[in-house]
Amino acid sequence: MKNVLEVDSVMIAFDNRNILTGCYFKCETGDIIGLLGRNGCGKSSLLKIVFGTLPTYNKFIRINQKVYDKPYKHANLIAYLPQHDFLPKNVSIRKIVKMYINSASNREAILDDDRLKLHLDKRISELSGGELRYLEISLLVNLDVKFILLDEPFSKVEPLYKELIINLIKEKSSTIGFVITDHDYSNIIAASNHIILINNGTCNSINDLSDLERYNYVPLGTFSRE
Repeated sequence: MKNVLEVDSVMIAFDNRNILTGCYFKCETGDIIGLLGRNGCGKSSLLKIVFGTLPTYNKFIRINQKVYDKPYKHANLIAYLPQHDFLPKNVSIRKIVKMYINSASNREAILDDDRLKLHLDKRISELSGGELRYLEISLLVNLDVKFILLDEPFSKVEPLYKELIINLIKEKSSTIGFVITDHDYSNIIAASNHIILINNGTCNSINDLSDLERYNYVPLGTFSRE
């Protein structure tokens, strides 16, 4: 059975300036939606509104036909990776995994991960940017949730770990729907099977990468011949 997240009529303004003016998108199990847009267009705000931590005057969030005001307050629905680090700095990876993951089999899967098992006794503060982001995302994808929102999963991440994160997202998308956003559009495109561009406050489905040129998101010729 596919789970379905519907996001509609999302509006928000800051300092009397309209940022989002009626965003709509739908995410199902198996979807990896890449959310693109210029700085300040509202990508992070949209994820926070969907998660339920950013209040706004107009929104419609529905999961499996049920409307939720704050999805994060309901068990087993949705997880969110913020831009900033969220794990306590002076705790080891081993303890973090035990703290965050209830399922014994999922804990074992993380602890046995080739990229993590050599560092299990390191404190979070000792990890590189890529190691930390990979750990954070590994924790989220091993939670019992239907959807995961990732805000800048590739920020300050070494190239090797960008590839590992993309593979991890794709592997877990068979049971989870993802919405991901980042300034690093090349990796968002590599990870995603649907692309949405926020432009002038609305969500625009990108059916061909050359559409990103038409919206002036990337220079002419980036994806097509001039």
